Amino acid sequence: MSTSYTSILKLGKPASGDTNWGTTINSQLTDMLEEAIAGKKTVNTWSTNSHTLSEGNGTTSEARAAILLLTDTGTALSGAGTLTVPASSKLYAIINTSGQTITVKTASGTGIAVPTAQQINLMCDGTNVVEQNNYIAAMQAAVAKIDSLRLASSGATVDSIITDCFGSNTDTKIATNKAVRTLVDAIGNFKRSERIYPWGSSDSSGISGSAPPFISIANDETETVATFDLYGNSRTVFQELNLAITGTLSFNGTKTVPTLADVIVRVQRKSTGATGTSIGAVTDADAKQGSGSAYWYLIKVAGDQTGKIDSFSWLDDAANGASKKKIQSATYDDGTNKTTIVYDNNNSSTGLFSSTGGTVYVSSSAFESAGTWVTAVPNVPDNSTESLNETFTMSKIIPIDGSGNAVITQETFNLPTLKLVPDSGGAGNIEMRVQILMGPVSNVGSFTFNVLQVDQTNVTRS
Repeated sequence: MSTSYTSILKLGKPASGDTNWGTTINSQLTDMLEEAIAGKKTVNTWSTNSHTLSEGNGTTSEARAAILLLTDTGTALSGAGTLTVPASSKLYAIINTSGQTITVKTASGTGIAVPTAQQINLMCDGTNVVEQNNYIAAMQAAVAKIDSLRLASSGATVDSIITDCFGSNTDTKIATNKAVRTLVDAIGNFKRSERIYPWGSSDSSGISGSAPPFISIANDETETVATFDLYGNSRTVFQELNLAITGTLSFNGTKTVPTLADVIVRVQRKSTGATGTSIGAVTDADAKQGSGSAYWYLIKVAGDQTGKIDSFSWLDDAANGASKKKIQSATYDDGTNKTTIVYDNNNSSTGLFSSTGGTVYVSSSAFESAGTWVTAVPNVPDNSTESLNETFTMSKIIPIDGSGNAVITQETFNLPTLKLVPDSGGAGNIEMRVQILMGPVSNVGSFTFNVLQVDQTNVTRS
């Protein structure tokens, strides 16, 4: 009679009548059971990036061990490797410290790739190697590190993952990347500020001591006081620009009465493309605003088009802008789902859109060729100064002292917000400049420019 062996764990089975049962039971059954339940084997032999587990009847073997520690102290692995296990049902705890990803599989079945520095519980079902767990009814983890999270069904609700970051412990919803971007888009993506001084101007070359830099602008003179960029990218929908000019209004000589001094401010952007953009067809044709001699016309276009119209926008009935007109205002009414546009026809005759159906084209660079400086449409229409190419006006009645000299103080003039959208040249940075023209109405006075405060808000899309 002789000892036989089990087909999976290769445990000894003494035959009836065999002698030396104690030795067989101890070495080929008891010891082997301990190896199968709690034994650990180190796999450190690789050939062409692979290794097949050893098997043995009644003797210690790699295939029987409960735990397999994968190493490569001899640096035999040149890349990802394969560990082949017997095609028999068996549980394995794998600890991979080999420095390479090792796929655990049967000779002809599929397996599981185990990255280096990771450990995993696997199961051979007799054909393939699979993970031991693919469902857990309840789980609580001290730390969870995952590459991806997938819900079992489309539209499944996650309501038990705490994502609160403000200490209230009331928010239990997961915030997706898109949701966060949508929130950020709703409040504006970033703001930036800078102060621009005339350090390099010819006027400032004569400053001394603690005197601030300056540009002196005499009556009827025009000076460029600042150039700068507004920073955008492919996601920029529009930018809001707030400017504050600090300087001193004055006049030369002496006066017998307090005297008005005024300044025109030109805010200009450089065109990157002359072609207009269609915002749809006219739904409500020209309606003159005011008497028969008025220049103003009102039209309506379907939908909210305010995101395509800014403080520099002109419109036309053709993309080339051959008959372009200034847009003075654009407002959206969600009740009618229409955008109302008022434009300056520049004369009281027939406007551009005397009937419905015509396509409206807009350009935030006034349909001007690339490289041309375009002035923002006047914040307040004023036919007496619009010919001077203005955006804003600053004025003050200058008081005088007992000798008729101007009583002056440095002041900061905060200008209304300007809106800028990318023009037909595409999204990206917008080149800007600010010019000052002195005394167009009062024909008297001077202005000393000291600093321009630029505040930009960039609103972007998701």
